[in-house]
Amino acid sequence: MDDDPSFVYQLHHPDSVNDIQYITRDTFASGGSSGNVRLYQHTSAGQLEGKFVWEKIHKFIGGTCPCTALASNGDQIASVGEDGKLVILNPSQERISRTIESVGGCSIYAVIYVRASEVLTANMQGHLKLWDLREDQPSKATLISPDQIAVCNLAAHPNQQHIVASGGEDGALTLWDMRNINQPITVIAAHCGSITSVKFHPASPEHLFTCGTDGQILHWDASANARPSSMPFKNNREPSGSSISVWLTSDVAQGIIDTTSIIPPSPLPINSVDIEGSVLIAGSDNEAVFTIRNVFL
Repeated sequence: MDDDPSFVYQLHHPDSVNDIQYITRDTFASGGSSGNVRLYQHTSAGQLEGKFVWEKIHKFIGGTCPCTALASNGDQIASVGEDGKLVILNPSQERISRTIESVGGCSIYAVIYVRASEVLTANMQGHLKLWDLREDQPSKATLISPDQIAVCNLAAHPNQQHIVASGGEDGALTLWDMRNINQPITVIAAHCGSITSVKFHPASPEHLFTCGTDGQILHWDASANARPSSMPFKNNREPSGSSISVWLTSDVAQGIIDTTSIIPPSPLPINSVDIEGSVLIAGSDNEAVFTIRNVFL
């Protein structure tokens, strides 16, 4: 088929890639297992070229330390690692803009921007910390689990970034309203193993996708909560903007969300998931990339 993936270009990466984040349409950053963050650019010839590298911005005394996750707001890159550091980088400068040491004193697994100057981090002890980059200390902090279950990843709602979804090591999908972090909106037992990726649909954010070490890819559809339950909702879009608050409804708070398994469970973990339009892609431990077309929204 004409729209099947095809090999375009290959560029050697010196260490394992733990995360990739696009900054603009033409530039992206990679976080590696050696604690380095590298900046790459697409060329007009359809190739990739390395622009520069921020070396060992994550490190332990006497050894290397992996960068675990990256985030970008278009002007900055936020990098976190197993050393517990939050590092802010400017894509146009080779020097580090800012380093916040030991964010919580343990490994950080996830980071996202919730506003231009606010970054949310999640660590292995189950803490979510909201940082105002204009200040020296976190503006807010909360504990996601009394059992201190690690938070593996985060996703911000594409239209209202104060709505955040997190995936836990215990397989729990948790939804937060960052304007009121005394308690989450809801906690759902979603997967039988760690959740490895959480993703809101960029154009239809009433739809959420998760994958995990249990080999499942799940589609969470909260669109029914935006209209009376007696009305059909599949393939029937809400007016623009009406889905923004759907995750804050009482039904969602009670865990009432239509859930569908996208593929039969894989015997190996599904490590990442992304979606654009009606096409979903996912990467697996069996070195396969799944492409699912015509995802039913």
